[in-house]
Amino acid sequence: MTTHISDAAASSTTPAAASAITVRPAREADVDVIVDLVQVAYRGEGGWTTEAHLVSGSRTHAAEVREMLADPAVTLLAAEIDTVDGLDGLDTLADASGPDSVEAADDAPATSPGHAEHAGRPGHAADSPAPSGPRVVGCCYTRQEPADDDGITRAELGLFAVHPGIQSRGLGGRLLEAQAEHLREAGIEILMIRVLQSRPELHAWYERHGFVRTGASVPFAGNPDWLQVEGLGMDVMERPLQAG
Repeated sequence: MTTHISDAAASSTTPAAASAITVRPAREADVDVIVDLVQVAYRGEGGWTTEAHLVSGSRTHAAEVREMLADPAVTLLAAEIDTVDGLDGLDTLADASGPDSVEAADDAPATSPGHAEHAGRPGHAADSPAPSGPRVVGCCYTRQEPADDDGITRAELGLFAVHPGIQSRGLGGRLLEAQAEHLREAGIEILMIRVLQSRPELHAWYERHGFVRTGASVPFAGNPDWLQVEGLGMDVMERPLQAG
């Protein structure tokens, strides 16, 4: 139940602003682009997923993403658009296909994948505009967990980001459903996510996609000094994956 989605199984395309989008397993060449993407989605301005008013610091770093790629319990997906022409804000997103896109891993240690807040370099995508061509514009991961004492199998969803320039076009839902289908076929029973409190719009989005609030909450997973709101925690939400 820990096999990755194959390129053939995950790859799919759909029209979006006259461009095709492919959902596929992430690769080593995607690492820095995913770091920049997550940073702009959660710490930038203009997107509805931003947490900049609640949390400072970097959302993830290259070493953490590489650990995900190496972990057999993790499935990290990337959504790639074949061109950025005419899509506002995407012309500055780094190119994932070139050899210069991968830099040395950061030294900062990983804590909780997908929800940790790490010190490290901020997203640098806006500093160097890239020419038109394939770009990674979305990502998310799931980590399969061992069965609990009741024999229930769960997977955690995290590092879920869509570039602000292409938000509200259904890409997030496609990424989520690709992960859910993979987990369903692997026999996983419940998909779980921890959602930052004071984000009612995020809670509502997940509820529309089959998640329910469990009533449980956990402390903020990252550095508490980065919280703009003291004592802010994370609410646990779950979505059943198997019929019946």
